[in-house]
Amino acid sequence: MRHHRRLAVTAGVGLAVACALPSAAAHAISGGRPVSSAPWAVQVYNDGHFACTGTMLTDRWVLTAYHCYNDDPGTMSVRVGSVRIGHGTEVTVTKIRHLDTDGVDDVALFRLAKPVKAPHIKLAETDPAHGAVVNIYGYGSSGTRPKNLHEATARVTSVRHDDIIGRAIWIKKITGDTEPGDSGGPAFYRGRQVGVVFGPDEYSSVASHRAWIRKVTGV
Repeated sequence: MRHHRRLAVTAGVGLAVACALPSAAAHAISGGRPVSSAPWAVQVYNDGHFACTGTMLTDRWVLTAYHCYNDDPGTMSVRVGSVRIGHGTEVTVTKIRHLDTDGVDDVALFRLAKPVKAPHIKLAETDPAHGAVVNIYGYGSSGTRPKNLHEATARVTSVRHDDIIGRAIWIKKITGDTEPGDSGGPAFYRGRQVGVVFGPDEYSSVASHRAWIRKVTGV
């Protein structure tokens, strides 16, 4: 079974499946609010179809979820610089890096064909504590009508090992939940990205990937 399918099937979560195959019924961060500006936010596309959310690490590297990548892709690309789906600077993805841990991982780094001028997010070195309030973001929509990036708040309920993705951050809704298309999107705590959306209410830990990300990207 190919890696992205193994992640989706074993996890048994609709969010993972929906990101691999875009859904016109998806909505960004259910219950959240539209964002007017987030120049660090990335829209991830597969063969021209919106698939996932991501963040800018450097001018050439994007952080997102590995299940957003199709093992038999057409052209993977991103759009940067707009909060509206289908808008912003479009750039092709030329390289995809992930930790080869026999299926136990869901964080990916996408290298862009050319540099893109955009603000870079800062990464956390440690996981947020139980009870911490995080800000979550996602485009979470597809189809022909442009949709807007949304933001919401959630509370960390636990940080524990997950058999599919390794160390995971679990959250509970305060003002909003993640939706299909939000996969790969960030959770921020005190201005630093602490998580990458895997499935409903579950984020891959950025801190557990910190050394690898620094080795690949230099940041």
